[in-house]
Amino acid sequence: MDLTKIPKKIKEKYDQKVRGKAIKKVQSDLKKKNKSTEDISDIKLEAMVADKEKEIRASHKEKTWKYIAAFTGISLVKNLVKKGPLGMFSGDDEDLDA
Repeated sequence: MDLTKIPKKIKEKYDQKVRGKAIKKVQSDLKKKNKSTEDISDIKLEAMVADKEKEIRASHKEKTWKYIAAFTGISLVKNLVKKGPLGMFSGDDEDLDA
């Protein structure tokens, strides 16, 4: 995803939201381990937040591609290639044999 074409204000707002979510997730993970942010070093905390940011951005990217595929009908083409013309509109009918 090319973020260079997005206006700076929108990019900064997105970065802030992702950072906020990452911090909340790290705090939640630490709480599950009965630790607080004071129990670990600032460098390690920053690394944990950065990892969570990467995970969040990756999930956003994956969701975006799924929505684009669904919107453009790429999944329909994939089923056409995979199952042939008759399988294009049919779902899994395995349970109908019973």
